Formats: sequence, structure tokens, C-alpha cells
Amino acid sequence: MRRLIISVAVVMLWVGIFASAVAVRASGSDAQQASGWTIPPNGAAEKSPLTVNATVVGAGKKLFEAKCQRCHGALGKGDGDDGDPDHQEDMNLTLAARAVRNTDGTVFYKIWNGRGTPKMPAFSEQISKEQAWTIVAYVQTLRAK
Repeated sequence: MRRLIISVAVVMLWVGIFASAVAVRASGSDAQQASGWTIPPNGAAEKSPLTVNATVVGAGKKLFEAKCQRCHGALGKGDGDDGDPDHQEDMNLTLAARAVRNTDGTVFYKIWNGRGTPKMPAFSEQISKEQAWTIVAYVQTLRAK
């Protein structure tokens, strides 16, 4: 009987350790995850494979106008016709103060994966990764200096 109690206690201990580890990993992941964004663990540190120049930024602007402007607005201020007025500040891409948490990699994964609330469509099935990176290049030019 004593062995059974010890065995059950050991199993319970391991279950508790495992559950705690899973909870820490889930809660310890990026604040981006908590806000509905799916950013891989090293996603924020990812760098664009493109050499950013006028051609890349121009291509990104055209894609932004076609895919993003209707919500984010022509100047990226979150005031597009289809934008959510309750989340206009969240949709404003021009705020320099957000630069630290919206690295190139983070912006890429926000474009690529989207989120449910506030709604941001995932573009992974509509554009290529290279096209997403051109949008990133353009969006980064919208930030106030």
C-alpha cells in the first residue's frame, strides 16, 4: 500500500511539473501571442531576405494599396474605409513608439498570419513571402521619424 501511495505521489509530481512547464511556455511566449498574433519564437528577430531599395519599397506600396489600404488607410493611420474605428490606434502603422515591438520580422508574421480580433486577414494564401517582405519594407517607411 505504501508503494502505491509513493508511486501515485511521484506520478502526480511529474504531472504537476509538466503542466507547469506547459503553462509557463504558453504564458511566457511573446506578448504578441496574447494579443492574438501568431509570431514564432524567433520571428521578431527575423530579417528581410530582400535588399530594401526604391524598387522594393515601390512594389510594397503597390501591394499595400491593393491589400492593406482599405483598412489601414492611404497613409497607414488606421483610417481606411473598412477599418475598425474602435481599433484605429492599433491599426495606425505610423507610430514610431511601436517600432521596438514591431520589428521587420514581427510585421512580416502579422501580415502572413493575421489574427481574429481585431480582425486582420492572413495573407499567406494570397501573396508570396517575398511580396509580404516588400509590404514590410513599405510599411516601415510610414513610421513617423
